[in-house]
Amino acid sequence: MKMIFLKMPVRKVLGVAKLDERLNEKLKAEAIRYFAGKPVMVICIKQIHKKYESFGCFTGTISKSLFKKVDTEPLLMFMGIAQWEWEKSKSIKISDFLRNYEQSKFEPIPFELVVESVSGKQLKTKQELAEDAETEYGSFLVEIGEIYPLFRVVFSRNRNTAYLGWFLKEPNACLAAFRNVAEALRNLPQEYTKLPVFAHRISGNPHAFDSSGLTGQLLFMMLYHKYAEAESAQAMNGFLSKAELENEIYGLFKIIKDDIMNFTAVNGLIAYRGEEPIAMWQDACLDRIPWNVPVRQLLDISWIRPGKGKQIFLIENSGVYSILLDAFPDCPMVCTNGQFRYAVWLLLERIPDEGITLYYSGDFDPEGLLMADTLKRRYGEKLQLIGMTTDHYLASKPVTEIDDKRLQKLKRVQAGELRGLADLMAEKKVAGYQEGILDALLDEIRILREG
Repeated sequence: MKMIFLKMPVRKVLGVAKLDERLNEKLKAEAIRYFAGKPVMVICIKQIHKKYESFGCFTGTISKSLFKKVDTEPLLMFMGIAQWEWEKSKSIKISDFLRNYEQSKFEPIPFELVVESVSGKQLKTKQELAEDAETEYGSFLVEIGEIYPLFRVVFSRNRNTAYLGWFLKEPNACLAAFRNVAEALRNLPQEYTKLPVFAHRISGNPHAFDSSGLTGQLLFMMLYHKYAEAESAQAMNGFLSKAELENEIYGLFKIIKDDIMNFTAVNGLIAYRGEEPIAMWQDACLDRIPWNVPVRQLLDISWIRPGKGKQIFLIENSGVYSILLDAFPDCPMVCTNGQFRYAVWLLLERIPDEGITLYYSGDFDPEGLLMADTLKRRYGEKLQLIGMTTDHYLASKPVTEIDDKRLQKLKRVQAGELRGLADLMAEKKVAGYQEGILDALLDEIRILREG
């Protein structure tokens, strides 16, 4: 189809020339009100604007299918199209729309002005928009780089339109946020400090660094950049969920986001500060009392050991954990209860590498295998698996169907001890649970403890 390009008079190019002062302001307002007040006309104007972005001029067609949900009568009257002509047509030509505009009473008002006013956007080509965006982002980088050099480094590597948009819309508020974060980075706490307390200390607002806001997200972005360069990042890479990675990064810089509700269940363990055992842990161990230990209680602990023996059992399933407590009330155990929380990792990192063996048992589903795989890759020979062979899986009488999305997770299992189990589970497409092998699990733990 031959495309018609209409050359606009220089006097009508918007964004450069001002309206002639002699133009009738009343007619201009009437034109804008006319086209903006009719849904069918708004659709036309927005499509015309879209075509201009692509071609740099008013050309092309507007599909009739776009008008299915609006009254087309105003458009037909404006275009001078009879109903029978409309029924036969598939689209309207933008050149025809423009011609009818120039033959209307609105002709003195530049059509470009109407398009910009109704669409709410300047008439610019995609190339011009891209050039403007590049210039704007460059200005943004200069501004934030002067506040704190790391900002420019991070935002140069990863273009971020959310902060650019904020900068363009509210430059003062945006740059104030960057200054607050820069102040935070220059004054990171030397002792463990709760996030709201740290935020108040820096900005006077305890919610300034909440993760729901752009300022808090900016702080985390910068801490993540610093974390990625630390040795611990390599050690924990791939082992934490998104939420726990966030806690890990804050913790690395002695900022605590949640030190109460992030906890893990323990039994038969004793914690130490330096060489001195902590009385509460010691008493709970002696009295055989299982309890939930929050991050708050783990932060200043030097190391943790079993109250009895040199084994610690990690149990995924809380119901099975409770049954094992009945059978072995003095057994050193930790209940991970599904996806590992930051508290679990803090606890495990405080167990000495030498002389203590960790034993893990989880459910026979993709998530359970991935957690076992994560632990095995992290702790190597220090951690052994119990009750997680193919025989155990079959003995659990698996019947719960696993959907295709969850089955894909099994491909991520790397540990050699789990590969056969992952393949069998992928073949059978059903999950089993620890409750199905309780007797076998009890026997294995009893033998290990007596051995």
